[in-house]
Amino acid sequence: MGSKRSESSFYQSSGEKKLDSVFLFATGKCNARCAHCFYAVDMDKLRPDLDTEDWKKIARTSKTVQKLWISGGEPTLREDLPEIIEEFYNNNPLKDINLPSNGILGDRIIEWFSRLRTSCPKLNITFGLSLDGFAISHDRQRGVPIFYKAVETLKRVEDTFKDDAHIQTNLATCVTKINLDEIPDFYQWAWGRLGVTSHVCDGARGETREGGIKCVTEEIAQELQDRFAPYYIGYGRRMAARMGGGFVKRYIQKTAYIGLIRSLFAISRSNMTRPTPWGMNCPAGETTLVIDYDGRFRVCEIRDPIGSVKDYGCDTQEIMRSDVMKKEIEMIGHGYTANCWCQHGCWITSALLSNPKMMFRKIQSGYREVKRLAKGMDLKKCADREVLEAIEKKYNLDSAKLKAIGVIT
Repeated sequence: MGSKRSESSFYQSSGEKKLDSVFLFATGKCNARCAHCFYAVDMDKLRPDLDTEDWKKIARTSKTVQKLWISGGEPTLREDLPEIIEEFYNNNPLKDINLPSNGILGDRIIEWFSRLRTSCPKLNITFGLSLDGFAISHDRQRGVPIFYKAVETLKRVEDTFKDDAHIQTNLATCVTKINLDEIPDFYQWAWGRLGVTSHVCDGARGETREGGIKCVTEEIAQELQDRFAPYYIGYGRRMAARMGGGFVKRYIQKTAYIGLIRSLFAISRSNMTRPTPWGMNCPAGETTLVIDYDGRFRVCEIRDPIGSVKDYGCDTQEIMRSDVMKKEIEMIGHGYTANCWCQHGCWITSALLSNPKMMFRKIQSGYREVKRLAKGMDLKKCADREVLEAIEKKYNLDSAKLKAIGVIT
C-alpha cells in the first residue's frame, strides 16, 4: 500500500458546472435505531433497495463524478457496495469517497477497505465513524449498545491502515438533548485518545425518529464551534502529515482544511433557524445528484424526489438532461428563487468548490478566525494522561475494555 495520498477533489475548485458529486443512499436497512435519524420515516416504509445492475448502469453513465458521498441506512449492510464503488471508479474520474458507519460490522469494513485499496489504487477513502459521546449517551442515542464496538472498529482501521494515507478517519458527532452537556469533554477525550484526522460536530436535523431532542440553537452552535476551533489546528496538522509532499504543500493542505471547516460551520450556523443566503450560488442539480436507496432521485436532501432512475433507464446523463431536472434547477434558481438555503455541509462544500473566488476568501477568513480563537490553548495539555483519565472516570468508561481495544496503553 502506498503511503502518499492521491490529490483530493476537495481542494480542487472549479467554476465548471458538471456532475461532480453523487450522494448514494446505499440501503434502506439499518442495524441501529438512532433517535436523531432524519431518514427514519422514509426507511420505515421498507421500499426495496435498488439492485446491483441498476447501480452499475448509473455508475457507467455518470462519467464525470469525482466524489461519492455514501449514506443509508447503514451502508455496510449492502454487501455489494464495494462492487458498486469499483464501477464508479472504473468509469469516472472518481477520487474521493466518504463512507460513514456506526462501526458494528468491523470485519466487513476492514475487508472492504483492503479490497478497495487493491482494486481502486488511487481512491481516497474517508471512514466516518458515528460517535455521539461517551458510552451511556452514545448507546442511548444510537438505540443499541455499540460504543465499545464502534471504538474498537475505529482502532482496527487505524492500526490496519496506519501507513496508508489513502485512508483517513473522521468522527461525526450529532448533538442532541441527550449528549449536549458532555460534548466539550467528549471532544477533548476524542482528540487525546483517538487518532482520527478530523472530527465534525453538528446538531440533529430534519424530522427525527424521536421527537423533542433537537437543542442546538445558533448561540449554542457558535459557542461549541468557537470552543472547538483550536482542535482544527491539530487535526489540520494530522491531516497534512499524511498527505506527503514538501513543507509548502503540507502547509497549504493544513490551512485549506482549517479555513474550510470553520467556513462550513459558520454558514451552517447561520441557516439553523431561517434560510440565509450563502453569498454564492447553490449548484444543486448541476454538480450534485442524490439517489435514494430505492432509486428515487433529487437534487439535494432537503428537496422532494422528482423522479425514479428507472424511468430513465438508470442513465445518469438522461437524468441530468431531463425536463424534471431542468425545472427543478429553475425553481431553485441557485438557491435565491426557492429561498432554500440549508445547513448541509456537503452542499455548502459543493457550492464553495464551484465558486473559486468565494472559496479562497472563505478559507482565508476562516483560518484567521481559528488562529485567533486558538491563542493560549495548548493541545498537548488537552491530551494530558491524568486529564483524560479524569474524564473517563467522570463518565464511567470501562478502562479494561479501552485497554483491550488499545485506546489506553
